[in-house]
Amino acid sequence: MRWLVGWSSTAAGRARFPGGLSGRTLHPVGGQALWSDPDPLWAVGDWRPDEIRVVDAGPEARLAVFGCCGASDEQLRVGLSAARGGALRHLTAWPGSYTAVARVGRRVAVTTDLAGARPVFHTPFAGGTAYATAALTLADLVEAQLDVGHLGALLAAPEAPEALGDSTPYTGVHRVPPGHALILREGGSREIASYEPTAPTVVAALPADADTAVAGVRDALLDAVRVRLAAPRHMPEPDPSAAYGPGVPHGAGDGGHGGYGRDGGYGHDGGYGRDGTVFVPGQAGEYGADEGHGTYDGRDAYGRDAYGHGANGGYGAYGGPSGDGTGHPAGGGHPDGPGYGADGRDPGPVPGMGPDARRGRRGSPAPGVGADLSGGAASATLALLAAGLPGVPGTIVGAPGTAAGQRLLAVTLNDLATAADADRQAELERAHAVAEDPRLQHVVVAAEEEALPYAELADPDAVPLTDEPGPALVTVARSRARLAAGSADHLTGYGARHVLDAHPARLADLLLDRRRRHLLRPAAALAMAENAPRGRSVLVPFAVYRAARRLARTSQRDGVAAAARRLRERDFTAPGTGGDPYGALDASLAALAWCRPGPAARWLTGEALAEVSVRLESAALRTGTGYGERPGVQRARAALARQAADYRVLERAAAVRGQRLHAPFLDNQVVRAARELPEALRVRPGARAAVLRTVLAGAGIHALPPGWGATTHAAHTAAVRAGLRTYADELSGLFAAPLLAEAGLVDARVVRGALSSAVQGDVLPLDGIAELVATELWLRRLFQRRGTSWTGSCAPRSRAVSGGVPPRPVAVGPGAPGDLP
Repeated sequence: MRWLVGWSSTAAGRARFPGGLSGRTLHPVGGQALWSDPDPLWAVGDWRPDEIRVVDAGPEARLAVFGCCGASDEQLRVGLSAARGGALRHLTAWPGSYTAVARVGRRVAVTTDLAGARPVFHTPFAGGTAYATAALTLADLVEAQLDVGHLGALLAAPEAPEALGDSTPYTGVHRVPPGHALILREGGSREIASYEPTAPTVVAALPADADTAVAGVRDALLDAVRVRLAAPRHMPEPDPSAAYGPGVPHGAGDGGHGGYGRDGGYGHDGGYGRDGTVFVPGQAGEYGADEGHGTYDGRDAYGRDAYGHGANGGYGAYGGPSGDGTGHPAGGGHPDGPGYGADGRDPGPVPGMGPDARRGRRGSPAPGVGADLSGGAASATLALLAAGLPGVPGTIVGAPGTAAGQRLLAVTLNDLATAADADRQAELERAHAVAEDPRLQHVVVAAEEEALPYAELADPDAVPLTDEPGPALVTVARSRARLAAGSADHLTGYGARHVLDAHPARLADLLLDRRRRHLLRPAAALAMAENAPRGRSVLVPFAVYRAARRLARTSQRDGVAAAARRLRERDFTAPGTGGDPYGALDASLAALAWCRPGPAARWLTGEALAEVSVRLESAALRTGTGYGERPGVQRARAALARQAADYRVLERAAAVRGQRLHAPFLDNQVVRAARELPEALRVRPGARAAVLRTVLAGAGIHALPPGWGATTHAAHTAAVRAGLRTYADELSGLFAAPLLAEAGLVDARVVRGALSSAVQGDVLPLDGIAELVATELWLRRLFQRRGTSWTGSCAPRSRAVSGGVPPRPVAVGPGAPGDLP
């Protein structure tokens, strides 16, 4: 993984360290110094050469940009000149996802992004401030204590910035809010400043033009995708833990391209021959060298029967004259076992091969650019945009408006464990319909029980350590199985729902603008989603209107104080209409609030809830008595920040060696463009699908499959329930003696009862269970760390964390470099 770290300290602070504090006496393990004392900065981890850019504007002004940034060197210098005068917003206005660090004399400014996917952390150090993009690195530096109160707030109110504040799981390590910059000055002063212009609060803004706003989203998305495609292409390094490396490219060497079938099988179209010939569905595929071919389950594997061997996904990559299915080194297979592809890609379920063996033989991702098709319309939009941009090296020869090159790799996860689920089948069919585009090369990753949520719980070492816990930790195996079949640069649609859709609290904003008629469509859609009977469907719009009006008339202070009372009284009932307690209507009504308990709050102890309620009451007192920011705008930003934080957990926990995940919807320019969408447009049913259709139409793509824009929630829920049933024993063992209970956050008996009820199919908040499990996994992984991430004569002493978690904060202790996020 990768991060940046540096500090700005005072001369008085340096006197505290023997021999003085400098980059020679204290520096991160494996750090690459970008500039040295008195305010050093390092890049640590597997940064690509084009992901670190440093420009100068005079002897005392330097700018470093980390990540994917679409600015030219001249634009970077102009941005640095603007930052010298305090205009930091210029450093955040380029396409891409990155972190900028500007140093002008002894003043250092570090910017975050608007969504929160690229956070910045800071802590007092050496009379000044140390900063980093990894909180765990700073916790190692100052030997921070574990902040149990923050973990309680993260479980009780994950989307409430009033409860979380700027804290992190480590005492003394703070987070810079999204849309802000950390400014450090000589003398040890520290300032957190917003770089976005102040927007009006309750006063209604001029209505924005919908067509112009959607065009802005389209242009921002095109720029975001174009930046990723314009970056230098990287050949992934072989994973030393894999049995074999990348081998020869697709369609080359001995063995054809077996591929994956529509039904999760193998060799859907016969694949590619050794000479690169493409075969259409139903046509016999080319097989390898003339000496022989492999077999599968006693059947010939020429490709024509959809069991083709090959460089990617077939069994017996070469086979040999005996036809026994064993691999051949020249074809990328292993001489002593079933032949994996020449690029080491996972072929899906293999008879006689267990999950451990399959994990051990996964190789590096394919070179080039790819995209997900498993994430619904948002991911498919990125795949079609990337494949259709003119002059992009990811499209086939002869495609209209494109340059020569290979097709863009599009990946879909076929969950065989839930193959009977109708929603899963519908999702696969939509992915296949999108992949019929000749510019896309479709790969369907067949996954069984080892890729269900909650897999790999028995071995905490299988879950990488991240800065903080997040629900994405329980789906690490599932995400890694999909991403391992992807490309070195892989586009995903994470964050699209939170960026484009309307948070339910935006209905209150419409009432503040006296636009009541715009509440009719979303209220009617909720009634249809609930399948409300004729008589009751009339009450649904009234319930929505009443909840929106109550929020519009409630000040932020009163709303946060009310949430604190609900936590103390253990009031977790949704203000619904008596239907499904976790249906769409009740979830929307519960979201029409300034602050609400999270789904895991019902399982926390009274002491933990009381501590979170104190946090909320203190925040309410600081808020004041008047009306603050518009409730819909504020709650939408908080929900986006939580989603971005979970994406960051996923990005680090499910990382594949040599691969970069890209989430263009979380880029600054896309978020800014989406904020210009009129609220009346956002709250319409199907607004996100309509916006994506318009974006694609503007790029010349009009033919979209039926059901475009359908959500994937139902298919995800089916997979989660299947994972709960499959790994019930592992979940019970995880909470036999949980660290969360030792910390006083939960009652282990209550949690075990909830898990048992969920396994039996009872209606429970599945998101809350995922948060509990993820936090327990994260704590166990944290307390297994050893070593330190800093070296030098002034480095913190190395010590290990062992034993249980007491109710009060304990020392985190430095960790080994391999454990760092």
